[in-house]
Amino acid sequence: MATNWKELVKGAALTGTAASVYTAPAATQTTIQAASATNATGAPITVAIYVVPSGEAFDAKYRVALCNVPAGGVSTPWQAINHKLEAGAQIYADGNGANLTISGAEYLPNT
Repeated sequence: MATNWKELVKGAALTGTAASVYTAPAATQTTIQAASATNATGAPITVAIYVVPSGEAFDAKYRVALCNVPAGGVSTPWQAINHKLEAGAQIYADGNGANLTISGAEYLPNT
């Protein structure tokens, strides 16, 4: 068994269309432990985070967090924290002009 603490998403620049920002590696279980969204623009931005199970296509029904990030500010999408991802599951996010950082743990049960 091994647990690796790491930045899962490192300051990903988000657009207005949801895109994959992380995929849980094979034979790995992942937990989201912390997340922050930053906004360097002059207007507020809404950031959405989705956890899409392995083998599934992106769909809005997988949204797990939504937060408003003020102009020039930072917000925490609290609802994403402690979500678990099985191997192959993906984190998608959108929020045109925002940057997203997510930290967590990857657990490898067979090492």
